[in-house]
Amino acid sequence: MATVAVTPPSAEARERRFFVLMLAALLLPVVAGFGMFALIGISSFGSPWWVHVHALTFMGWLALYSAQTLFVARDDIASHRRLGRIGAVYWIWMVLVGLVLTPVTLAAGRSPPFFTPPYFLALDWVNVIAFAGLAWAGVAMRKRTDWHRRLLLSATVCVIAPGWGRLIVLTGTPMLAAINVVPLVLYMVVAMVADKRIRGQVHPAYWWGLGTIVAMVPAIELLVRIPAFVALGERFAG
Repeated sequence: MATVAVTPPSAEARERRFFVLMLAALLLPVVAGFGMFALIGISSFGSPWWVHVHALTFMGWLALYSAQTLFVARDDIASHRRLGRIGAVYWIWMVLVGLVLTPVTLAAGRSPPFFTPPYFLALDWVNVIAFAGLAWAGVAMRKRTDWHRRLLLSATVCVIAPGWGRLIVLTGTPMLAAINVVPLVLYMVVAMVADKRIRGQVHPAYWWGLGTIVAMVPAIELLVRIPAFVALGERFAG
């Protein structure tokens, strides 16, 4: 009886499958964190309009990233490239929304009570800047798909930080930048391990992503020790 040889999936196919699995892992804490806040009444649709603008903007990125990941998984590169034209400029809108609406949140007295105004400002602004750097690099490297997909994954890891922050708060753990960054670092470690198993080595793009995410902690702690920045945060908060 003849046997049929089964060709193992290529490294590219395994990598695409990994990115789909990572997408699910990225979306889960966002749905859980924001969903739990809505269920217990901390978040609601009665929030000011600019809160909804902020939420829709950042959820929009997750929707865009999800579609792009699934297009590649289905080998629909044409659709991926067409939608990529939107993503190439959408990240700029996200940065503007993030930088502008954090001071608005402080001015409205809607910042979390466990953060001082300067700390909340530093936490949000540093996260937005880290995302901006990685997203810009990912878009700039779009013709080098190995860099492109990994840098944009790293940027999206930054975007889900608020989801994890809400879950951490619900456990009663003190909210500090170092604690909030831990889950983000774990995503990068998982991605690096997958790279090692699939490609035989860790792609340098992940080192840039990991370094950027880890650097957020000292950047935040440094800013809240600069008198001018502390004064700025207090001024925004009135």
